[in-house]
Amino acid sequence: MIVQGHEITSERSLSTHTVVVGSGSGGGVAAFHLAEAGVDTIVIEEGGYHIASEFNQREEDMWPMLYRAGGQQMSQDGMINVLQGSCYGGGTVINVSDAFDIPPEVLAHWQKTVGTSDWTEKSLADSYERVHRNVNVKRINKSLINRNNGMLLETAKKLGWSAEIMHSNRKGCVGSGYCLTGCSYDARLGTNLTYLPWALEKGATVYTDVRCDRLERINGSKWRVHCTVVERGPRTARLPLTIDCERIVLAASAIFNPAILMRSGLDKGLPQLGKNLSLQPQLGTIGLFDEGQEMIHWRGAPQSVEVNEFAENSAEHGLGGFRLEGIGGVLGPVMIMAPGFGREHKRFAASMRNLSASLLLVPDQPSGEIDYEWAEDGRVAPKINYVMKDEWKQRLKRGMHKSAELLFAAGAKEVAFANQAFPSLKSPDELSRIDGFPIEPGWVSFNSAHNQGTCRMGTSPENSVVDQNLKVHTLDNVYVMDGSVMPTTASTHTMIPIMVAADRAVHRLLDA
Repeated sequence: MIVQGHEITSERSLSTHTVVVGSGSGGGVAAFHLAEAGVDTIVIEEGGYHIASEFNQREEDMWPMLYRAGGQQMSQDGMINVLQGSCYGGGTVINVSDAFDIPPEVLAHWQKTVGTSDWTEKSLADSYERVHRNVNVKRINKSLINRNNGMLLETAKKLGWSAEIMHSNRKGCVGSGYCLTGCSYDARLGTNLTYLPWALEKGATVYTDVRCDRLERINGSKWRVHCTVVERGPRTARLPLTIDCERIVLAASAIFNPAILMRSGLDKGLPQLGKNLSLQPQLGTIGLFDEGQEMIHWRGAPQSVEVNEFAENSAEHGLGGFRLEGIGGVLGPVMIMAPGFGREHKRFAASMRNLSASLLLVPDQPSGEIDYEWAEDGRVAPKINYVMKDEWKQRLKRGMHKSAELLFAAGAKEVAFANQAFPSLKSPDELSRIDGFPIEPGWVSFNSAHNQGTCRMGTSPENSVVDQNLKVHTLDNVYVMDGSVMPTTASTHTMIPIMVAADRAVHRLLDA
C-alpha cells in the first residue's frame, strides 16, 4: 500500500517492526528483502509518489518535482551543485542509468585504510548476481549510442585510448534522451519499478511526502521515529506522524543521514559522523563543431560511452585519475556548461545541434563534511563544506588537457568548460591556457551526483560510523544502507554499489 501525504488528514501514530527511511537505491533494496522475509516494514519518503504519465519532459516541472531543492542544492562555496533525487524511487528515477561495480582495487583500498576485510569480490558475488538480474544490468545497445557519445568512442580509439560502451539498467528504451527528468516510458528499472513494487506485493507500506526528523529510544531497545507529513512542493510541515518500531534502516543519503542522527542526539561516540564526505565533482566540457557535424546529444542514451584510458585504480589510493563520459538529454544542464554571458552564451545555444557535451569525472578522496541548520518547522538546511585538494585540482587540469585534446582530434573548432570567465579554446595550440584555469567560487560550476561517505563503514567508532554489516557502532538495531557508508569513492557511478551494499547487509541481517 502506498499512502501519499495529501491522504493524511490528521496526526498518526503507527507501529511496525522495521522503518526504512528513504526509497532510493539502498532503501528500496532493503525494503523488498525485509518484506520478502515476512518482516513488517514501513518505508518513509519525503518526496512525492509519481508515475511515468506525470513525467512531461519539461524541465521547469520535473526538476522541482523529482530533485531535492529543485536541483539547486549547493556546496557552501557555491561551486558544486549537489544533485539528489527526492521522490518515490529516489535517485534511481532521475539518474542516467549507468551501472558500474566496485572495482577490486577499491575494495583492496578499503581493506587497507579502514580494515573492511569482509568486503571482497567473493563476499559480494551473490549480491551482484541478484542486483544485476533484478534491475537488468546489460551493456547499452549500440542503437542507443548517439553521435555525441559515438564521437568519444571513435576518437578515443583513433588516439589509441581505452574507451568502452557502458552498462545500464534499461529495458525497452526508446532513446528519448530525457533520463534526467524521469523516464516517460518506464524503461529505466529503478526501485520505483522494481524493488518498491515488489516490497508492496509482500506487504510493505510506503508513506510518501513524509520527512524523518529524529529518532527516539523507547522501552529499552525499541525506537520511535518522529516524522512530519509535508506539503508536496514547498515541503512545509502539515502534520506530525510517529512510528514505533524495533529496527531502523537509514537510507536518506550521505547528505541527510547525519542530520537525523545528530538531531536525535545520537552522535555521541561517533566522531566520524558527518565527515569523510566525497562529492566526486564533475566538470562540464563542450565542443563546438562545424554545421556539418551534428551531435544531437538529446536523443539516444545520454551517457553511454566512457573514456577510461586515464583511470588509475589502485589498492594504495582507490579510484584515481579521471574519466571522460558523454552526457546530454535535457538542455538546461548542457547550457550551464557553456561559457560567457549574454551574446557569447547565446552563440553556443544557437549552435546546440553542433555541440558535444561531456563530463570530466575526477574521483576524489574524502575531503568534506556536513553541518546543519534546523528551521522551527523541522526542515533542515545542510551546510555542505567541501575542499578541493591541490592534488585533485592537478588531476582535473590533466583531465581538461586530455578532454580538449580528444575533442580537437574529433574536429571541434572550439572547446569550452563550465566557467563563465574562461574563454573557449580555439585550437590545440591554446591547451597551455588550461594551466591557469580559475577554480574559484562564482566563476566555475561543478556537478556532484555521487555524494558518499558521511556514515562511512569501518571497524570501530574511531575510524567509522557503521560496522561491516552496516550497523551503527553505538546503537542497537539502527543500520545505514546507502552511499554514506562508502569509506571512499566506490565507483564512478554509485547506484549498483549502493544496491549491492544494501543487499549484502540486509541478507546478513536476516540470516543472523
